[in-house]
Order: sequence, then C-alpha cells, then structure tokens
Amino acid sequence: MKTYIIGWTAALAVLCAALVYFNLPAREAPAGADAAAPAPSDALWTTNAPYGNAPGEQLPDFTLTTLSGESFTLSEQRGNVVILNLWATWCAPCVKELPHFDALLKAHPDARVLAIHSDLITDDVSAYLNAFSYSMAFAVDEGGEAISLLGGTTMLPQTVVVDRYGVVVYNKVGSVTCEALEQLYSEAASHAPLMYAESAPDSKT
Repeated sequence: MKTYIIGWTAALAVLCAALVYFNLPAREAPAGADAAAPAPSDALWTTNAPYGNAPGEQLPDFTLTTLSGESFTLSEQRGNVVILNLWATWCAPCVKELPHFDALLKAHPDARVLAIHSDLITDDVSAYLNAFSYSMAFAVDEGGEAISLLGGTTMLPQTVVVDRYGVVVYNKVGSVTCEALEQLYSEAASHAPLMYAESAPDSKT
C-alpha cells in the first residue's frame, strides 16, 4: 500500500510540473537559436491584381540581361516604380525621347528604368549607345518574350509604367514628354495596397 501511494504521489508531481512548465509565459529564444525567419520585404508589396499588361493588372515576371551584363528581373524590383521603354535605333521618335527617361531616373534615383530594344535589330545597339552617356539600363530582347509579355508590337516607341506593387499604371504606344513621365511616376509612387484589395469594385487605373 505504501509503495502504491508513493507511486501515485510521484505521478501527480510530474503532472503538476508539466502543467506549470507549459503554462509559463513564452521566453525569448537565446542568441543563435533557431527562430522563425522574418517576413521578406517583398511581402510588403504583394497584390491581388490579376496578371496581364493592361492598367490595373499585375505585369507577368520576366528577366533580361542588360548591355552592361547585369540581370534585370521584374519581380525583384518590387518596392520601386518601374518604367520600361520599348525602343529601337531605327525609330526616330524613340531616339528623340530617350533623354526624357534618363532625366527621370536622375530626378528619381529610386526608380528602375529599363530601355528594351526591339528584337528587330539593324544596328549594333551597344556601339550606337556609346555615343551617349545615359545612366539608365538598356537591354536587347532578342527572343521577343519580354516584349510579348508587355503587349508590344512593331509599333514604337511604347512606354510601360509599373507601380511598387508590380501593377501596370500606364501602357501605351507613342512618344512621351518629360512632364508626362514625371506625372506617371508620381501616380505610380502614390499607389497604396488597399486599392488592390479583392473588395475593391474596380482596381484599374
């Protein structure tokens, strides 16, 4: 009988200790201990907008290698306004407006500006650009995949403006002015995530 009572007493003591342990306030993990990784900054720039290339739609991802050898991936630009210019050396209006895009980048260094040359290449693009001192990035879409995603055609120039959430603000063929680019940048930079909520009646610009 004495052994039986001792056994039950020990069991109750273990149960009480377990209850106390699991109900203690959570303690901070010691330095170096595994802990849940913080949410990536990209999570701040997510959107429910559908994929597409029209205003109000989330532009599909693509990657191009710039003429300077760097990789430009659209999804990695979240958090920054992205301005894409479709152009060609043989397109006079395209060449004329290139300085406008470079001026915008100088005025807003946080923007991401990429001039994408058409896959219809008649000149050495790098050699052509050597005559200028543009600070923006250039790429040649030799396969035409990126231009296709942007809804591009042989009609040039074309400008696509994407806000910090990856959503198209503007996508049109035709020349733009410095004033128009400044206005488009300001519009894209001012967009808030709530405008893309599923409950929004119309998320298109």
